[in-house]
Amino acid sequence: MASPKRSVTFGLTQTAASRKIFRISNPLKAQLKYAAQLVADTDLPGIDLDLSIIAMSDEELLEINRTSLKHDYFTDVITFEIERTEDLLESEIYISVERAKANAKRFKRTVELEIIHLIIHGTLHLAGYTDKTPTGRKQMRNRERWHLATF
Repeated sequence: MASPKRSVTFGLTQTAASRKIFRISNPLKAQLKYAAQLVADTDLPGIDLDLSIIAMSDEELLEINRTSLKHDYFTDVITFEIERTEDLLESEIYISVERAKANAKRFKRTVELEIIHLIIHGTLHLAGYTDKTPTGRKQMRNRERWHLATF
């Protein structure tokens, strides 16, 4: 018996501050939705995903990191699971376009590919992957590489 058709509802918001750093184009937005769909299809089977992406500056994401997670440092991505039912996962992924630009330079790849990587990373968190332990980081990195290669 085939599994029921599932869907990904996708929205992207970009703050004014982040647009000054890097503007996410419509073609990139479509690629981000595709990346989230790819992860959802393979790592979140049987559940609809309602995903909101919020692109921000370093300072804006730092404020969320401080207030929501009590971490006082810059980060590139923060994932929040808003609500999970048997059929639906509502979530938000916050990314720093400033960190994405810095990471892209550091890893010698395009900013667009780095932002896609962040969306894959954030969606993998929703699937239960963690990067808090050495073993978890290794599993997460392997899965990220697989999705990037499949993408």
